[in-house]
Amino acid sequence: MKNNIENVTNNAESNVEQSKDKAYEKVTHYVKERIKTGELRVGDKIPTERELSEKLELSRNSVREALRTMDNMGLIRCRQGSGNYISGEMQQIIEETLYMMFMLKQISDIDVSQLRRAIDIQAMILAVRNVNEDDIYEIKQLLDRLDVIEVDESAFVDRDIHLLISKYSKNKLIEIINDTLSTIMEKFIFKARRLVIGNESDVLTVFHRDMLMSLLERNEGKGVLAINKHYDTIDKYL
Repeated sequence: MKNNIENVTNNAESNVEQSKDKAYEKVTHYVKERIKTGELRVGDKIPTERELSEKLELSRNSVREALRTMDNMGLIRCRQGSGNYISGEMQQIIEETLYMMFMLKQISDIDVSQLRRAIDIQAMILAVRNVNEDDIYEIKQLLDRLDVIEVDESAFVDRDIHLLISKYSKNKLIEIINDTLSTIMEKFIFKARRLVIGNESDVLTVFHRDMLMSLLERNEGKGVLAINKHYDTIDKYL
């Protein structure tokens, strides 16, 4: 008798979970199809809970759960008192995935560094080709910061330089992934970063200067060499 009750309970819980999954799939499919056809774009408001509930024949609770999941993914954003809007800020889910992989020891410090090196090299190649006269002022500003940099500011300048190169690559995916990897490194590799900054600050400043100068000079080889030297130095501490 006890086993029968437990089986009924387990089956009921399983059905509830399946129902939630189906509701989520139904709502996301509805939204994705309208994004695909161009009916919904970034910044557009999606139908209300009630409208989605009626259109898709789902309970409002199921719709609410599905919308909450989509919000956590970064696909939509809820504006209090206004509704839900297409966001497209998918960086959040990439960051959360890498975060969990790191926590579960599925990726290591050196894995992150190697990936970031590869992305930085491609970003540099593209940036050298795409940088224009309007970008020169921003590059020179960072060069000026390198002249007066304090040790405790090194990490911030490092991040700004690498993100600048990603931005000038004009490749949105490179920009998103590099920003995400920078955040992951700041969260998990802080001990190694402290050692690198404490022991290699002057050397890294030289490499950063070469990276920025390579953009001004449109010198791809110089930029790639500086990036490789930069990561060779960092990897010794990982």
